[in-house]
Amino acid sequence: MAELHVFGQIESAESFKQSSLFCKWSFHSGNGWKLINGNNEGQTQECRDLYKKKLTWNHPVDLHYSTQTIQGSPKILIQVYSRDNYGRILFIAYGTSCVPLIPGYHEIKCHTWKPIGNWQDRLRDKFLGITLQLKSPSLLANSTDRFELLTETEGIVNIQLHIMCKNFDKFGCLM
Repeated sequence: MAELHVFGQIESAESFKQSSLFCKWSFHSGNGWKLINGNNEGQTQECRDLYKKKLTWNHPVDLHYSTQTIQGSPKILIQVYSRDNYGRILFIAYGTSCVPLIPGYHEIKCHTWKPIGNWQDRLRDKFLGITLQLKSPSLLANSTDRFELLTETEGIVNIQLHIMCKNFDKFGCLM
C-alpha cells in the first residue's frame, strides 16, 4: 500500500476584517484512503490582534494515510469564526484546499468565502452579524457542484505542510 504522511501547521489568517478569529479544520478523503494515525479534525485557539491584519495560530497538524488509489486524495476544509464585542461566536467564512501529493514543504494559501444570499440575508449579515451557513459544510470538500452559490470573498488562511510519500510509484502514482 502507498502511504502519505502530512504534518505541519495552520499558521495564520490575513486580510480579514475581524480582529479576533479562530478556525475549525477537517481533512476529508475518498473511500480509497484510510487514516492510520492522527486527528483529521480540530480547532485552533482564538487569536486577537487589534493592530496587525495577520492573526497567528501556529496550530499543529499531523496525519498518516494509506491508500491504493490517487482518487479522492485528502482535502482540507477550513471554517473561520469570530467573537464579537458581546462575546457571541459568529461564522465568517469557508475555505477548501487540496493536500499536495508531491513530497516536500508546501505553503498553501487557502482563500475563503462566505455565502451571501439575497438582499435580506445581506442586511442581516451587515447589521446583525448573521451570516448564511451551509447545512453540511463537509460537502464542500467532496463536491464540485458549487457553481450556483452566490459568494463573497473573505480573507486568506495560510497553511504550511510537509508531505512524505511512500510506495506511490508501485501503484502508478509517480512523484
